[in-house]
This record gives sequence, C-alpha cells and structure tokens, in this order.
Amino acid sequence: MKYVLEFTDADLDRPLTEPEKMAEVVREMFDGERPVRTKDVAEKRRRDYVTIKTHLHRAGRLGLLINVPRKGWKVPQLTA
Repeated sequence: MKYVLEFTDADLDRPLTEPEKMAEVVREMFDGERPVRTKDVAEKRRRDYVTIKTHLHRAGRLGLLINVPRKGWKVPQLTA
C-alpha cells in the first residue's frame, strides 16, 4: 500500500472527553504531594459527587490519573 495516511489523536480536532476534563482539573489542583480528593474536584466543578467520581475512575483506567485508595487522585509522573 503505497499511499497510506496515518492519524493520531493530535491530528484530530475534537473536544475533550469528561475524563480528560477531570484529569485537567486534578492537574491544576495537584501540589505534587497530597492527592486531590474527589469531593474537592466536585466542589471546584460544581457538579454532583457521584458523576465526578465516575469520570475520575474512567480517567484512572485511561492512565490519565492514579487513584490512591481512600486518599484521592494523583497525576502520573512522566519519566524521560
């Protein structure tokens, strides 16, 4: 196949999904040490706790966040 185009997510202009939005909020709130609580994210976004919790867990499954049980959420550290 001589003429094949390959696309990545960076090539597509699409809006962020809810889990991606939640990961952005956690990145803004994360201080580098203490996990960000689900309750705090819900208050910042002014949305229902259960809905936020669902989106945070989806972000965790996508590898965008790390869940610390009974503590909150952390941002994965990128290693170079």
